[in-house]
Amino acid sequence: MTDEEKKRFSELLERPREELLISAGVGTLSEKYLHAVFKYYYEPNPDFHEVGIGRFTADICRDKDIIEIQTRSLGRLREKLEFYISEGYYTTVVYPIPHKKWISWLDPETGKLTPKRRSPKTGTAFDSIYELYNIKDYLPSGQVQVVLELVDVFDIKNQDGYGKGKKHRATRNDRIPLELFDEIILSEPSDYRIFLPEALPDTFTRKDYAKLTRLDGRALSGAIKILEEMGLVRFASKQGNKFIYKKG
Repeated sequence: MTDEEKKRFSELLERPREELLISAGVGTLSEKYLHAVFKYYYEPNPDFHEVGIGRFTADICRDKDIIEIQTRSLGRLREKLEFYISEGYYTTVVYPIPHKKWISWLDPETGKLTPKRRSPKTGTAFDSIYELYNIKDYLPSGQVQVVLELVDVFDIKNQDGYGKGKKHRATRNDRIPLELFDEIILSEPSDYRIFLPEALPDTFTRKDYAKLTRLDGRALSGAIKILEEMGLVRFASKQGNKFIYKKG
């Protein structure tokens, strides 16, 4: 992405938060603020926001081009995507991924906020795998592209969970975007090669793939399925309990 695009995103963050939320027609929940920022990043003219398409409402629509910004489960878009495709629309699905994340905890009783600390995890495109799996049936259609937005964020979480410190399954109070780091556009099947590590041999097992990507469970299975859907890998054989795959 260009420096100009990063600058445009930063300028949106300088605007009063309430202005974006009111103009975007959303509330004050954390995901919705992030949603509003990206809505104006992709379409500055609010006349093209919240457009009715059949029984659905698109975040952004100009002519036959739709943009849906989804900060949570992409699976919620399945019905929309199926309808948009059937009606000849081209849809861009925008999925923000926290890149660098800082966290503070808010005591709901005292209102006291803990000092901000940096999360040790750095987000990557691989964090989208499970969500992409939820819409994998629509990705090869030629009418759906996905844009992964790697964005630095500040999370404020309520200490209203369980266990020590009441942090387990705690709710998020706010998510504040800080800076747009990068964006990854998945438009053509070949774009999904970003999920094929360079060190992965032409013939490989799930264990080989897991070792290089650090994926496991449903995310690991999802990654393989997506790569198969895009024609980038294929099942070759089974040796005992091992599934053998080949690139291409």
